[in-house]
Amino acid sequence: MATPLPLRLLLVVMLCAPAALALADEPEATVPAREKNFTGPLVSGGTPVPAGTLIVQPYLVQTQTIGRYDSDGKRQKVDDVADDWRAVVPVTYGITDRFTVAATLRGVHARTIEGDRRWAAGDTTLSGQYLLYKGMSAASPTFAVSVRQNMPTGRHDQLDRLGLADATGSGASFTSLGFTGQAFFLAERNLRARLNLSYRIPGAGVTLRGRSGYGTTRHEHARANLGSAFQAVLGAEYSFNPKWVLAGDLLYEREQGARMHYHAQTDDGLVRHERRRPDSWRLSVAPALEYHPSSRVGIIGGVLVSLDGRNAAQLLSPQFSVLWAF
Repeated sequence: MATPLPLRLLLVVMLCAPAALALADEPEATVPAREKNFTGPLVSGGTPVPAGTLIVQPYLVQTQTIGRYDSDGKRQKVDDVADDWRAVVPVTYGITDRFTVAATLRGVHARTIEGDRRWAAGDTTLSGQYLLYKGMSAASPTFAVSVRQNMPTGRHDQLDRLGLADATGSGASFTSLGFTGQAFFLAERNLRARLNLSYRIPGAGVTLRGRSGYGTTRHEHARANLGSAFQAVLGAEYSFNPKWVLAGDLLYEREQGARMHYHAQTDDGLVRHERRRPDSWRLSVAPALEYHPSSRVGIIGGVLVSLDGRNAAQLLSPQFSVLWAF
């Protein structure tokens, strides 16, 4: 079986990056001693934190589905603007200078069938990140790899019984492999750039009963087998002074459609059929502004906006976050 192209790309980058940076790593340069603080762009993640460092960075995210890209890439209107509010709380801790662990908790202010809202759990993520390489030049090029495990703590099916209008989780326990690169640029090192690559290993199975986030209806039972997913994020931050930073991300997402196995009880007996959901991709941008009251506190606010896609929702997602480093 041929290795998927996104996975081959991720493996090539992970194997070649340290050697490439070693060749480019120049002797220590003299850097102007101007204080610089970075919180991090809205989407792209960072490299391992120093041993003993604890970082807590809660996000408040509103996601609006303002349209949909069809199979030809044309934007289709939606009947009403669907939106949800999410609280996302990543907690990161440096075990050693090379190894960092993290847990991300999610809560959704979900819409109910009656039109009200109530808080419900979203999926939980556990991850470990290992530092491969850190250069000694002024650019401080850094490479790290990670493994992330999704825990299906949200609600994905039986939505009518639960009184929920939309799913709050994926229902799938899946593993993703990641790569992160980071470097500083300009004479004062006040431009920081990041590259994140992530690949979801295919094959995770989800049991579906009744109406679900996978499109099954009230009387259907099914099983979904997830395909692979690939995500690439290029982020940058420009520090004007120790307090203010302009940030932005360019995000590309691609997902192989899940294979759906349906079975329903009818007057003629048990009926089974199978279909595959279409592949999808989406390109988005996320400009943001950071403010740093101190070197251990950062505030960031911005908005993620979808630019193009195929078989994907068009999103508008304002976000706000506060970072505390201990």
